[in-house]
Amino acid sequence: MFYAKLAFQNIRKNKQAFLPFLLSMIFLTALNTLMLMVANDPGLAKLQGAEAITQLFGFGSVIVLIFSVVFATYTETILNKQRKNELGLYNVLGMGKRELYKLTFFEKVINLVITIVLGVTSGVIFSRLAYLIIKKLMGIGSEFKFTLNTSILMLTILFIAGVYAWLYLINAFNIFKSDPIELLHAEQKGEKEPKAKWFLALVGLVTLIWGYWIALTIKSPVSAVTNFFIAVLLVIIGTYLIFTAGSIVVLKLLRKNENYYYNVKHFIPVSGMIYRMKQNAVGLASICVLSTMVLVTVSTTAGLFFGANDQVQQAFPRDIMISSEKPLTKLEQVAKNYATKEDVKLSDMQYIQTSQSLLFTKKANDFKAADRMNYSVSNVDKAANVVLISLSEYNTLTKDNLTLTKPNDIFMYTTTQNYPEKTMILNGHKYQIKQQQVNKLKDTGLLNASPVDSYIVIMKDQKQIEGLLKELYKTKETAAYLAPAYQLNFNIELKDQAKRKAFIRGLSKEFAKTADKQWYSFQDKDSYRESVKRFDGGFFFLGIILGIAFLLATTLIIYYKQVSEGMDDRKRFVILQKVGMDEAEVKRVIHSQIMMVFIFPLAFAMLHVAFAFPLIKKMLVLFGITNWQLFLVVTLVVALIFSILYYVVYQLTARVYYRLVER
Repeated sequence: MFYAKLAFQNIRKNKQAFLPFLLSMIFLTALNTLMLMVANDPGLAKLQGAEAITQLFGFGSVIVLIFSVVFATYTETILNKQRKNELGLYNVLGMGKRELYKLTFFEKVINLVITIVLGVTSGVIFSRLAYLIIKKLMGIGSEFKFTLNTSILMLTILFIAGVYAWLYLINAFNIFKSDPIELLHAEQKGEKEPKAKWFLALVGLVTLIWGYWIALTIKSPVSAVTNFFIAVLLVIIGTYLIFTAGSIVVLKLLRKNENYYYNVKHFIPVSGMIYRMKQNAVGLASICVLSTMVLVTVSTTAGLFFGANDQVQQAFPRDIMISSEKPLTKLEQVAKNYATKEDVKLSDMQYIQTSQSLLFTKKANDFKAADRMNYSVSNVDKAANVVLISLSEYNTLTKDNLTLTKPNDIFMYTTTQNYPEKTMILNGHKYQIKQQQVNKLKDTGLLNASPVDSYIVIMKDQKQIEGLLKELYKTKETAAYLAPAYQLNFNIELKDQAKRKAFIRGLSKEFAKTADKQWYSFQDKDSYRESVKRFDGGFFFLGIILGIAFLLATTLIIYYKQVSEGMDDRKRFVILQKVGMDEAEVKRVIHSQIMMVFIFPLAFAMLHVAFAFPLIKKMLVLFGITNWQLFLVVTLVVALIFSILYYVVYQLTARVYYRLVER
């Protein structure tokens, strides 16, 4: 009972150290409660595309679990560092290591009880709010509703208890390897001036530039995905090396610059940071990396969410899209008859015959036919999709009147802006491009957002197309590419959503009755819009949750850093005041030092995001987002909001530093 009372007294009297730790653990408990309840909601299994949505939230809950363990370990390390002097005093006063084990055990038990009671309670409350937000973002109906899942609550409690057990083991290990005298005089122990590690600083710079180079030189969205994590790893390594080694090199170079260094505004901040940059740098690098994670996570998911309409319109320029390898004239008549029967008007009807989407490997203007089934991912940067269409089909489709006089003349429409060539070579056949960017094909659906460059080639007639295809695909394995592709697209003039859904369901059933054994693909914009809204809305919600988690981690690291530095700097500034520096000069020096420290992580985070932008922009093409201007605006808005929050956190935590230094 004695140890329990002493533990409670320690927590109550040492609020400055324990309160941020408790708040972070309560937040992590609430966050895990929320994510696990959403991920395991029975209503998710009933949604259209349930498997993808369930995997999305399941993946998010795993990330939050891992983040919780890592961040709880970090906060425990900081807490132990702040309490070294206190534990050393207990040891000197007669408490052996066994008694310290008991004391810290009861401290952890008290913290655990507080964490579970407040964390689970707030988690349940915020879960109810989260359900309303998810419903709004994802457009989900009554099937997704808040239910208090006791098994999930028990799982959360067991997980948090396991985290506390892990933290107690860390604490016990630190006590086991500690020396009481060293603990007692930990804060009085001076630090040696760190050496300027030029090699590590150079490695950090090279690693960072390498990561930036990968981000800037990626050509295709597929290779962007495969290289994203490599670039991220290189940037993280480079960031830590630059902050730990490069910062000391820069500070020592500043010290050699007499005009800069021997100035009251620069002398104390530079000299102070040189001596403590070893412990400072890791915290600053962590702030930079976490800030970058907040910016990238939220801006990417927000870009997906706010670009959903563009995504839908890119994939579905018409309400109904039907495709087959056989003529669709019979299904076209079925659609017209059913629309007349239901008194529904069909508009903007398109009937298109083209080749199938053909895969080529390109080098400059030279295109070589490739088998899609046996294509290597390593060649994806050189890949291109090509669709062939006859001139007469194009003129009928667009109501245009283009002409081609020579057999080897072609028109081209392409999704890429980087095709400067005047000719196109398809397996040895050289074609002269008479005109590029025939924009009338943009709303046909023939060129959806693709991870590789896509081209529509308009040839003189269908006979020429068939002859070229027979030359390209001579084997049994590639014979399927010889079949033409037919597409029927049209709009439905109905605004009432319930009536639209009923009409689309009825039309689909009518097609199924008529088509016999004909294979065809039936897709509608309304269903696709719902699935996109659910996926993008869920992704955006997940981005917000992870962004908040990373922001909390950033805030707490900044807070702990201010407290730690304030305690270290207090005696130093007292001495400076005694030797003649007035209070106004002290405040100016403190402000200069804090600004120097906290501008760097934010500036580097913004730099990271700027170089990551081209890479993320290409990755978003895989989701159908090609409007990079919208993504740029979203990224800038997120960066502005984060900068304001960062400044608020800086101002609040700076006050803690001022109070400690001026005490």
